[in-house]
Amino acid sequence: MEFMGAIAEPFAAQVQCSFLGWPPDMQVPLRQWTSRNQRATLAQDRAALAKLAREFDEHVKTLLQARETANSGVTDDATSRLMRSRVGGRPLTTEEIVSVLRNWTVGEIGTISSALGILAAHVASDAELQNQLRNQSSLIPAAVDEILRIHGPLIANRRVATRPVVIRGRHIAAGERLSLMWPSANRDEDVFPDAATLRLERNQSFNLLYGAGIHVCPGAYLARMELRVVLEELLMHTTHIAISKDSSPAKAVYPASGYSSLVLRDEP
Repeated sequence: MEFMGAIAEPFAAQVQCSFLGWPPDMQVPLRQWTSRNQRATLAQDRAALAKLAREFDEHVKTLLQARETANSGVTDDATSRLMRSRVGGRPLTTEEIVSVLRNWTVGEIGTISSALGILAAHVASDAELQNQLRNQSSLIPAAVDEILRIHGPLIANRRVATRPVVIRGRHIAAGERLSLMWPSANRDEDVFPDAATLRLERNQSFNLLYGAGIHVCPGAYLARMELRVVLEELLMHTTHIAISKDSSPAKAVYPASGYSSLVLRDEP
């Protein structure tokens, strides 16, 4: 089967809708919207990105209005909590809620599906590791963190320097544009000796997969659970997964990571 289209992408949309409390019929539109947004980002088509942002805003505003109209009582999904939140003593505006939800949706659907493809490809390519995880499922959480340390689903974040600074002898001027490459940090030999080698016993406290400090991902525990469950189920319902010899994996194009197509087969 083609893993990305059959499992990774539908699963990412499904769990995101569940987390946000959105109806199941939003899953297909979300997948389509995310795909078009990724293509527009790759093409650097600002007009298309602006149009897609407006389209997403209208989807979310319709959902928010339906919740306000229904007044069906207190629910505890992420969208409802945002609608009840107060910052500085005031509730969030509709525009602020939509902005938060857009960032969560663009980031999570893309990174969860990408991470699943990376995990499946790695396990399918490493028979020894696959057998180890089949025999000791308790090692799966460590394997998820270590595989994604080496091959992260998020490549880079862009920033603009707000003031002049010197970092390890490198002068960065105010206003200079930067790309922060997370996989480079996660392969730093000073922090992770023999960084390209997968070691399940590694200390993951310096792994920047989910950020660090005040910028650590608030959904890290949820993401780890989702990735663990999929890998457990994949191994439980197969005998030995391998990458198809008839169809080479198609790698995603920067700034995306992982695979755009990954054909796997179950070999007895």
